[in-house]
Amino acid sequence: MQTMKFCSLTLGLVAALALSASAVAQDDDNQAKYDNKIAESWIQNGSWELDHSNALARAESEGKYVLAYFSRSYSP
Repeated sequence: MQTMKFCSLTLGLVAALALSASAVAQDDDNQAKYDNKIAESWIQNGSWELDHSNALARAESEGKYVLAYFSRSYSP
């Protein structure tokens, strides 16, 4: 019985480590996708404000609303 508990605990730790390594790799991939998307010309040449706080301040100073667009193409 003691051996079974040890095996279960060991398998649980191995699974947790494998999942965390996968999450780190996915975060790196998502960051690369984000960086590629932000570098596209239609974003660079538009008058987009990518910082939320700056967008709110700019909208308030110009008496305008903020349109927030969310995408899952690079988000975890």
